[in-house]
Amino acid sequence: MSCHDHGPTEVDAEETIALVGCPNVGKSVVFNALAERYVDVSNYPGTTVDVTEAAFEDAKLTDTPGVYGVSSFDEEERITREIVLEADVAINVVDATRLERDLFLTLQLLDMGIPTVVALNMMDEADADGIDIDAETLEESLGVPVVPTVAVDGTGIDRLRARLPEATAPESTPIERWFDDLPEDVGATRAEKTLLVEEDEPTASQVADGDIVADGGALTFVDAGQREDVYTHRRRRVEDVVADAVARRERGSSWAERLSDYMLNPLTGTPIALAMLGVIYYLIGDLVAQRLVDFMEVTVFGAYYNPTVESFVGGLLPNASWAEPIEFLLLNDNLGLLTITVQYLVGVLLPLVVAFYLVISVMEDSGVLPRLAVLTDRGLTRIGLNGRAIVPMIVGVGCVTMAIITTRMVGSRRERLISTGLLGLAVPCSAQLGVIMGLLAGLGLVWWFGYVGVLLVVLGVAGVFLDRTLPGESTPLVTELPRMRVPRARNILRKTATRTKLFLREAVPLFGATALVVSALAYVGGLAAIQRALSPVTGMLGLPQEFGRVLLLGLIRRDFAAAGMTDLALGPAEVFVGLVVITLFVPCILSMVMILKERDARSALVMWLGSWIAAFGVGGLLAVVL
Repeated sequence: MSCHDHGPTEVDAEETIALVGCPNVGKSVVFNALAERYVDVSNYPGTTVDVTEAAFEDAKLTDTPGVYGVSSFDEEERITREIVLEADVAINVVDATRLERDLFLTLQLLDMGIPTVVALNMMDEADADGIDIDAETLEESLGVPVVPTVAVDGTGIDRLRARLPEATAPESTPIERWFDDLPEDVGATRAEKTLLVEEDEPTASQVADGDIVADGGALTFVDAGQREDVYTHRRRRVEDVVADAVARRERGSSWAERLSDYMLNPLTGTPIALAMLGVIYYLIGDLVAQRLVDFMEVTVFGAYYNPTVESFVGGLLPNASWAEPIEFLLLNDNLGLLTITVQYLVGVLLPLVVAFYLVISVMEDSGVLPRLAVLTDRGLTRIGLNGRAIVPMIVGVGCVTMAIITTRMVGSRRERLISTGLLGLAVPCSAQLGVIMGLLAGLGLVWWFGYVGVLLVVLGVAGVFLDRTLPGESTPLVTELPRMRVPRARNILRKTATRTKLFLREAVPLFGATALVVSALAYVGGLAAIQRALSPVTGMLGLPQEFGRVLLLGLIRRDFAAAGMTDLALGPAEVFVGLVVITLFVPCILSMVMILKERDARSALVMWLGSWIAAFGVGGLLAVVL
């Protein structure tokens, strides 16, 4: 046995086990139940797709992306194909309520000769749907071990673990008759031959010589339409297997099916979706981002932690000139490494991360998330996105930093760039919005509607601009609707804890390094120099030079900028212009760190400079008009 490295990871084992299955079959729940120690999530080399690995006994367990087949039709399938070809054993997780769909992948693995054990998951839901499955008959038809499971409560997991040594594959495959079309000297394994007759071009490039690969990568030895012949043959085999092993009982529609119908109907789904989005904003944007974070910052850190640390460090360091820069880096009021930085990470970031992952996990496990995407898809396509982008936009009103993380779910890299750009530009976070609403309340309702209108116009214009300038095209919303269910608290908490730990492990060093650099700039007078350099810009905006300090505060945290405006003597028009500028101005340091982490340095720089241009351009125009 050999260990195959699929990316930066510390999981090291002799045998590799690939967890394979279609989307929404409970594969990650099975993975978490089997994983014994150390979970590592990293991008598969050369891609943006996450691959999760963990130790399992003496093996390395890899959770592959959810796919419908081991081919190369998209990035997820290409990655799964690579992992499966190198794996020693495959655990194929199938949804017991959708055997007609899932067994296509199962038979493809068996045609390839991959030693396999089938986890027949969601047996409780199959029973509720009136589906009776004879697991013994299914095992006999497939020729590999079949273990009924209900992964969310652990049913069948021990049995699955015990039967892994029995993993096998049939000695021959019914599609071998197509192997005769391959050249005799092709030199391919059974798995590669299976993919070759299915016209898998990467496989052809790897194992075939120039006589086999023709113009554009087409396989010269494959007759036109042969892939579909192979697929049709496999689908008929699936139908035969299901007919032998499955019986159905009559039943009425469940509450989950009725609720799903209501959510997908625009007339009833729209108010339901608005109510849910309101709840999300209330939980993340109000309870956590404002009330809990305010309590942590003012009471826990402001009254207790920071004074204690300042007193301790002040007593520890001598009263000497060489100690002054050290004390400043550790304790300064902007981003002191032991005070404000810890305050941000523990008092601000940690509550937001936990709340976000709790909400997203509930939406994922309940089946709400894909239905919300379907409802909002039409409107978001006008700015180059699809329905999956609605969640980042709503979360962004609570915290832009967390919203940038959620852009992982929106689809292609192009759409992630658009959604990240819009979040960083025209979506105010709740902490900033609270101060802005207070300032606008003193101006009147007309100014409030004007502020919202300007942001919506900028959001729309920026979305259309990015959609038309970025190469490629937006992907349509193609999503499978899993059944709606009541999420299991244990699974929600475990998923939230794992995701939070992995996120903080990457974010904390990045933010700490950024805080150190900003503090060093402040100590040598770099931030003051930047404020003086901004004086021509503030003059163009019709604002006093002191507004430059507001912009610098906005670099650190957006709500600091809004709060800084309360100290300036400004007229109504100046307040309005200033609020628009600080909203469109660059995201805070924490958000920029996340943009750098989630995208790349070039994209982060373009977004950073673009926000300067948009903020000062729109602000200057408003200053002239008003």
